[in-house]
Amino acid sequence: MAVELLDDKNLWDQFVENSPQGLLFHKWDFLRTVERHSGYQFLPYGVYSADELRCIFPFFIARGRLGLTHMLSPPPGAQITYLGPAFDPSVQALSALAKQKILEQLTGELCREIDKIGPNFVNFRTVPNFLDVRSFIWKGFTAHLMFTYTIDLERSLDEIWGGFVRRCKRGIKHVSTLSPEVLHTNDVSLVLGMLRDRFNELGLKTPLFSDSYVEELAATFPERVTVHSVYIDGSIAGAIVCCVLREGRYGYWIGNVNARRDLNTNEFLTWEVIQLAKSEGFKKLDLIGTQNQRISEFKSNFNPVLEPFCYVEKTDRLGKIVNFAYSKLGEGQILPRRSG
Repeated sequence: MAVELLDDKNLWDQFVENSPQGLLFHKWDFLRTVERHSGYQFLPYGVYSADELRCIFPFFIARGRLGLTHMLSPPPGAQITYLGPAFDPSVQALSALAKQKILEQLTGELCREIDKIGPNFVNFRTVPNFLDVRSFIWKGFTAHLMFTYTIDLERSLDEIWGGFVRRCKRGIKHVSTLSPEVLHTNDVSLVLGMLRDRFNELGLKTPLFSDSYVEELAATFPERVTVHSVYIDGSIAGAIVCCVLREGRYGYWIGNVNARRDLNTNEFLTWEVIQLAKSEGFKKLDLIGTQNQRISEFKSNFNPVLEPFCYVEKTDRLGKIVNFAYSKLGEGQILPRRSG
């Protein structure tokens, strides 16, 4: 096997479209946009067996404080929940033994490239339900189990609605009595302003590179990024940015942002998105993220199903020393443990 840095957008994107792990976040233009706005260098690795491309692995690299090198997939601030490797469909079809051998070979080649760079911190997150990261663990990486919530859209709307908790249903019904106007657009400026105001209110920094980053992505992928908003009495009450992650899978991306604390507009919008996604033939709605307890409790109102994915990391001795020193000084870690 051989590892190369690819420079062929069409080859890369075609591979993403065919891969069981390929998401919107893996698309070439998405990753190049991250590179332009993040300050990280994009490393588009491809792993070949003979002349056949078997795996792509997008990494980002940068030097942080004290000259420490970070190699990440994805980088923090990109609002990318999952990234990591994507494989050719033939890999998934292999027997258990053959799959293990090829994953070991792929990992070995990638780790040789990583070792040449010698980063102090390496981490990546897999896509949902890709859990076989044993070959990285055997190379000295540590793996942590993480989760997302999904709603099965192949069920009837009555069945989905029946699973909602009672107070959630009451809140949605109340908003429905107020003659809400629901819009579906590509204009992200409004939700970004609402998001910024919300984080300023909490005394926190908005977790995005910039407004222009999201605006560029929405303009680049107009068929895959949609802002769902609800207006009551002519005023904005809530909004959320969603995206088509891949065929059959629709997902939250940025939001929800509630401008009416007296109303359950987030619950109302989620129900609207569920109905829209089902009507358009999607099989799953990914609510993206359960790591925060408060957010997880909100999303559990819709009776979703947990889907696992992995966070895989490796830190060298210097990186561990620096992390320990900064944590003791109370200045935070040199790099967030859960980037993104």
